[in-house]
Amino acid sequence: MPFLLSEKPCEVTFTDKIANCSITLFYKLPSTEERTAYSSELIVRKKRKVESKIGPTRLKYGLKVLTGFKEGDFATDRGPISSDPGSSRYDANWKALVTKYASHLIMALGAHVFESADEEEPDETEPDDGDGQGEVLADECPLSGISTS
Repeated sequence: MPFLLSEKPCEVTFTDKIANCSITLFYKLPSTEERTAYSSELIVRKKRKVESKIGPTRLKYGLKVLTGFKEGDFATDRGPISSDPGSSRYDANWKALVTKYASHLIMALGAHVFESADEEEPDETEPDDGDGQGEVLADECPLSGISTS
């Protein structure tokens, strides 16, 4: 399948083990400047100290590319909400709500969009190396128990 060079929105579905459901997020492809900034912000050096900023960077840039979610995938006490302004269930505050209650999904989106090209597919035919760590399959994301599908 070819890489689609367009402004068309993209989507990814995460299996959220916290809520025990599948969540589909819509996102835009990041610009070259966003990709470069993301990489530059992951690790920060301050004098002789090296600091990991992976979580905050994934959240920040996940929010930059997040454009919505599949209607019905999120709900409040008042019922299902939508990120689509044309929907009767539209909540103008949807992004703040998702950030507050499902930031783990936004971080997973950041990792998926900005780090997927860096990931090497593991060879699933290789036997376990006996280190007791198990093996991470190609379709799993080791973030907060979230797997991508």
